[in-house]
Amino acid sequence: MSQSIPSIGVEEEYQLVDPTSGRLLPNCKRVIEQIGKQTVADIQHELHLTQIEMASKVCSTLDEVRRSVSNVRGELIVASGNTGSTLVAAGTNPLPVPDSDSFTPKRRYQVMSQRFQQIARDMLIFGCHVHVSMEDRSMGVQVMNQCRRWLPILQALSANSPYWDGEDTGYASYRRELWAQWPMAGPPPHFDDLADYEACVGDLVHAGAIKDESFIYWDIRLPTKVPTIEFRGADVMLAVEETVGYAGLIRAIVMQVMQDIRSNRINRPIRSSVLSYATWHAARYGISRDLVDPLTCEKLPAREAVTRLLDEVRPSLETAADLQCVNEYVQRLFDAGTGADRQRAAVGPDGDVTQAVHYAIGETARSAVVSEC
Repeated sequence: MSQSIPSIGVEEEYQLVDPTSGRLLPNCKRVIEQIGKQTVADIQHELHLTQIEMASKVCSTLDEVRRSVSNVRGELIVASGNTGSTLVAAGTNPLPVPDSDSFTPKRRYQVMSQRFQQIARDMLIFGCHVHVSMEDRSMGVQVMNQCRRWLPILQALSANSPYWDGEDTGYASYRRELWAQWPMAGPPPHFDDLADYEACVGDLVHAGAIKDESFIYWDIRLPTKVPTIEFRGADVMLAVEETVGYAGLIRAIVMQVMQDIRSNRINRPIRSSVLSYATWHAARYGISRDLVDPLTCEKLPAREAVTRLLDEVRPSLETAADLQCVNEYVQRLFDAGTGADRQRAAVGPDGDVTQAVHYAIGETARSAVVSEC
C-alpha cells in the first residue's frame, strides 16, 4: 500500500523588541492593527503583549512552509517597524526581565495569570509548533506514544534560548525549563488507547487541573479544533530554513511511525522518568555532547543519535521528497551550531547579552521576505 503524505502547518511565536536596546515591548495589539487583513497567515495574540504568534496556512510541501513562514516574518517586520519595534525569533529574550506585567487583556489569559501567578509572569518565552494532519484520533494516540522516543533529539536540534534575565543559564534551551513549570507541560504520558487518553483528560477536568482539553500543553498533543497531531516542544528558531527542516523531520517521524504501527512494529512503552531526564539533558546541552535514547537508555554522541533517527525515517523522507532538505538542515546545525550556540558566539567573551539580541534580529530578518504591507 502506498504511503500518503500528510499536510503540515507551522506556528511560530516571536518577540517584539526595541531595535536599539533589544528590550521586549508590549506592542502586539498595535502590530496586529498594522497588519489588518493583509497577511497570508493567521496572526494572533499570546499570553503577553510582548509576544506575537503566526499560524501558517495548511501546507502540502516544505516549499509552501518556507514561503509562508518567510512571508509572514517579512510582513511582521514591516508592521512592527511601524510601531517602533522589531521581530526576534528566539526562545527567550536575553535581557533582564521587564519589571511590569504585560498580560494580554483576554479572559483566558486573565484567568491563567490569576491562577498561576509567577509562573504566568515568567512565560516570556517563544516556541515553534508543528502540526501534521491526523484525521483518526485513535491512530493519533498510538502515534503520540511512539513519537515520545524522539522528543529529546527534537529538543536538542531546536535549542535557541541560552540566556534569561541578563544571564547565561548554561542551558541550550532554557525556554524548556521555564515552560515545564506549567502543570500540564512536558512529555505526554503513554496511553493504552484513545479511551485511556480520553479518560485521562476527563480525570484532569474532574480534578480541576484543566478547564478543558485545550489547556493540555504536552510536547505532543491532539488539538481539539483541528484534525492534527501537534509537536510543541521546540524553541522558535532563528532562520526560516531551520523551521522548514524541523517541520520536514517531524512529518517524516509521524509518517514512519504510522507505517510501523500498521506493520505491527511497535516499541515498548518508554518510562516517563527516563523520558523526562532525556528531555532535560537535551535542553541542557543541545547537540554539543551526547543524547539519551529513552527507549534503550543509551547515551550516544549527538551526531550518532541524530543519524539513528534519520536512518529510521529515511523511507518517509524519500516518499515526501524531503530527504535533501532535512539532511542539509541537520548538517548545517552540526557545522554552525544550534541557535543557542550561535547566540553565545555572538555574545563572545565580554558577556554583553545585548549582542545576542542584535544577532537574533539580523538572523530573523535575513531569510524573511520583506515588502511593504
